[in-house]
Amino acid sequence: MHHTERWLTSNTAHFASLVLPSCEIIERGVLDSPIPEDIFSCPDTDYLYLFPTEDSLPIREFAKTKKTVHLVVPDGSWSKAKKIHKRENIFKAMPKYHLIDVGTSNYQLRKSPGENFLCTYEAVANALEVLDNSVVKDQMLEVFDVFVKRVLMSRKGVFDLDKQESF
Repeated sequence: MHHTERWLTSNTAHFASLVLPSCEIIERGVLDSPIPEDIFSCPDTDYLYLFPTEDSLPIREFAKTKKTVHLVVPDGSWSKAKKIHKRENIFKAMPKYHLIDVGTSNYQLRKSPGENFLCTYEAVANALEVLDNSVVKDQMLEVFDVFVKRVLMSRKGVFDLDKQESF
């Protein structure tokens, strides 16, 4: 996660860490704060870098092995996420994957740069659905919808929750 995202109400990586117990956040963009060299070096682990690049493959093409899978997702605005990918050599060496046919984002807290662009949280939910063949995506997105609605309400200064739709 880019360090400028840390305290933003629109930070979905932080929200993902609250919903997913095994989610770990590494802050980037702080001077003299390199990524520990051994953090992505477990021999029994496949590290998948989820970000659309020219050489990324659809995540459905990932060939599962018996290894543990760690999904690595840059977080920040799209321009910040691109910079993280370009500046960190450790990420350049990882196999890169992207999502396809993801539909429309429900993320209303920031403007999307275009169609088929998801926020970090939605991208993680979609990737986990593909990797685990699980229903976790629906559960994650249900919680996410409440999060988005509540943040929007707080931004509008809504204090009378009795008049709002129930969640």
